[in-house]
Amino acid sequence: MCGRYVRFSTKTELEHHFESEFKIDGEAGASYNVAPGTLNPVVLTGRAQTRGITLMKWGLIPPFADTPNIGYKMMNARSETIHEKPSFRPAFERKRCLVPANGFFEWQQTGSAKIPHFISLQNEPLFAFAGLFERWLGPHNEAVFSYTIITTQANPLLAPLHERMPVILRPEQYNPWLDPAQRDTEALRALLQPYPAEEMSLWEVPDDVNKATVNHADLIKPGSGSLQAPGLFS
Repeated sequence: MCGRYVRFSTKTELEHHFESEFKIDGEAGASYNVAPGTLNPVVLTGRAQTRGITLMKWGLIPPFADTPNIGYKMMNARSETIHEKPSFRPAFERKRCLVPANGFFEWQQTGSAKIPHFISLQNEPLFAFAGLFERWLGPHNEAVFSYTIITTQANPLLAPLHERMPVILRPEQYNPWLDPAQRDTEALRALLQPYPAEEMSLWEVPDDVNKATVNHADLIKPGSGSLQAPGLFS
């Protein structure tokens, strides 16, 4: 699964990497502990067939939902069933997006304790999760745009921590994923594979990350029990 992630790249870095322009004013603001329910940048293709970056709420709210609170239960969508589930199928067919990230957290169950780890890509400091988005209308016709992060089976590096991992797309996969004219669900599902384990790194981090209200750069530094510390901190 993916319940927390990290995004610290600047507005300029996001626009350059995703060949997109922000559709909002100002910086998105770095976050070292992105949690469900928060507003975060997502990349999508608009009606003019050009990419844009905007803010959406993490936790997908289907158009038919009675309350937006359901979004907290829909922060992730399983790649194996998104073409079947009523909550995700329409978005999978027409409303696909990229979720910019610099890394994410996963917890390893050890006895009664859960040990947090930070996961990143070795050679790509900025990357994208495969995502879906939706538009929900509230009781007063207020529009809420929300997104979910797609998950797949964990690769060998992450499997000891959790059986699932977020789908990470390569830059050459951005166009086919974002293309609203692409309706070949089998071709789209073929993109949703585990990222190669040999191209990723992970290390144990401080327990402070367990609190969603704690948000600072030290959260991604290796903890005292870390076995795989990155060169950045060595």
